[in-house]
Amino acid sequence: MKWNRSDLLRLLPWGLLGLALIFFAVLGFSSEEAAGCAVSISADGSHLGDLLTTSDLEIQINGLPLSLDLSQTAPIAAPLSLSRETANILTWTTSDRDLQLSWNGQKLTSPAAIEVDQLSPQTTATLTIRKGDCRRNVTVQTLPDSFPAVQFTGHSRSEGDFYGDLMNDDGDSYIFKMDNDGQLLYYYRGFYNKSGSVMNFQKHEIDGVTYYSFFEPTANISDHLLYMGVQYGHINILDDQYQRIKQVELLPSDALPSGGMCENHEFLMLGENHYLITGSVDQNIWMSSEGRYVRIKAALIQEIQDDEVIFEWCSSDYPALLKQSVENNDYTNTNDLYYAADYAHINSLCVDPSDGHVIASFRNLDEVLKIDRQTGEILWTLGGLGDDFGLTEDQLFSRQHYAKLTDTGTLLLFDNGNANEQTRILEFKLNEKNRSVTSFQEMIVAGKYSFATGSVMKTEADTYVIGWGTGSVHSLMSEIDFENREVIAEIIPAYGQYSYRVVKFK
Repeated sequence: MKWNRSDLLRLLPWGLLGLALIFFAVLGFSSEEAAGCAVSISADGSHLGDLLTTSDLEIQINGLPLSLDLSQTAPIAAPLSLSRETANILTWTTSDRDLQLSWNGQKLTSPAAIEVDQLSPQTTATLTIRKGDCRRNVTVQTLPDSFPAVQFTGHSRSEGDFYGDLMNDDGDSYIFKMDNDGQLLYYYRGFYNKSGSVMNFQKHEIDGVTYYSFFEPTANISDHLLYMGVQYGHINILDDQYQRIKQVELLPSDALPSGGMCENHEFLMLGENHYLITGSVDQNIWMSSEGRYVRIKAALIQEIQDDEVIFEWCSSDYPALLKQSVENNDYTNTNDLYYAADYAHINSLCVDPSDGHVIASFRNLDEVLKIDRQTGEILWTLGGLGDDFGLTEDQLFSRQHYAKLTDTGTLLLFDNGNANEQTRILEFKLNEKNRSVTSFQEMIVAGKYSFATGSVMKTEADTYVIGWGTGSVHSLMSEIDFENREVIAEIIPAYGQYSYRVVKFK
């Protein structure tokens, strides 16, 4: 049988329709849906145009936008945040009442609770979006591909879960929650790209109610001083379902008349709507030794209750600290990078339950100060040039982080050890009345050195959970029984990953 040109032209549309039906069948469309949904298809078959492509649909999971490209024939998406402990809340908005959504075949109404059993790029769910005969099956990854590969070794015997952050110099940043076997329970994806990192993920128990918090930076790179380890932004407070309920920043005050962004180092939740938060303020102050005004970056502590500042402490009110600085103290203001001298650099807070006063760590002073929470008076200084306790050479620390009281009243800190490039864990028992050290313990992992950041917590099992900060080359976190010289558990990161803190909360 011979076919002439006119016969072929008459059959061509039907042939194209047949090919389209086969194409849509491969994508999961029925022949009826394909025939009833007017589309245009790209030459490579990866994109199409139909009623869904032009939809104004916006989807959120846990209050965060789900990025979707409905022009793709097989779209893939990954939520910015997911939990395997609690239901995740999926909501959407659209002006199109005919649009329908389903999750793994179950029809949804907004808001909808969705549950996931595992957080992994290989564990997926199917989000189906339908309008009439048009349909798109979206593959939803329960963990973004950009989440760094980490290995968990051992099994932690102490109570609670690990809370930490992951960051690098090129990609996304994350906060995470992990159980004693290294199973990921929750994540939140931030950004980096030289513009700051999410960090300092914490759990708070307030009158029997659970809250979570973490620092999130502003997206404006000019707001940050990354070369000084200082970022600016706000604190996100989440409820026990990981839903954001509040953002906290610094409020207008004597030291900071306009209020503004907090900095990244510390946040304590003392009660509902009651916080201690750190910040900084650039000031011009008269410095007699220089015989002129100098530009400094003063450390700031605000205590906020019911949206009012009830206590504030500013390091510039205590001029003696200027002469005790050991880093970033170019008071000539001739260094372009360090124009405002970050001479103090606050990096941790805790409240002494015995008297209610604040214990604060200042990296660039090599000092831990106890501060009266009513008057602001410096009650004592541990370490550095202003030391009140007569520390011996082996008790002195340098560029320390995370100075906190343990349940037994000892002061535990992460000694970065920049002076001799050996990081140590130090534990002091202080006699505050006599200004003396009654007991001292030094714990070392030979060869471990973290020049910045880091954390340490003592568990009820007398193990120490150590977040290695920038010294995370071989381990992001180690839980160690120093008495028995046993590494209980470790988080081993991918190359180039590091953290601000990795801690443990019950």
